[in-house]
Amino acid sequence: MELFYPPDKCTLGQIVFLTVVYAKILFESSGLIANGSELLLLFPSVAGLVGSIVLPILGAVPDGIMVLFSGLGSDAQNQVSVGVGALAGSTVMLLTFPWFIAIISGKVNLGDDGQAAYGTTDDPPQSCFKQGVSYTQNLQKTAKIMIATTLLFVVIQFPASMEEEVTVGLDAATATKDQARSEKSWALTGMVAACFAFFFYLGFCF
Repeated sequence: MELFYPPDKCTLGQIVFLTVVYAKILFESSGLIANGSELLLLFPSVAGLVGSIVLPILGAVPDGIMVLFSGLGSDAQNQVSVGVGALAGSTVMLLTFPWFIAIISGKVNLGDDGQAAYGTTDDPPQSCFKQGVSYTQNLQKTAKIMIATTLLFVVIQFPASMEEEVTVGLDAATATKDQARSEKSWALTGMVAACFAFFFYLGFCF
């Protein structure tokens, strides 16, 4: 007996209903996490711990659950791509959309030195090419951490790409077994490196 009812056996109405139910569950769960996190920040003694360690872990839980459940089933290798795609999409949105909002909302006129002229609210707004924002040193550190942790994908990406070339012409089942046999050590190395980077990031923030 399968854990989930196969979508290909559902009617359009059933798929719409399931989509609404899943969206409602995710909406309520994200709201509970956000509200609980705000309540934890009210305690000054643990505010630093909550902001640097608890919140990142709670934020990663929903994405991790999506990837986990997408890989359940007989065809996990292909189905997990759906969860990874959703994770990648949500990550890209969280990295770009808030940044866009911050730039649009916080832009001010640039001075003669090319720096954002904060505090000169009496000046009329100029064109978008003569406006900008300023950033602190923390942003540079965060950007370096993001780039460094993104490079961890190379640990598995290069061996996987090379194995794809090697198994060209084989049937799907044989190619999958050969790829899994060749990539499992690299996948383990990438997982260990990612875990180490995660704990390093938590320690750096704390």
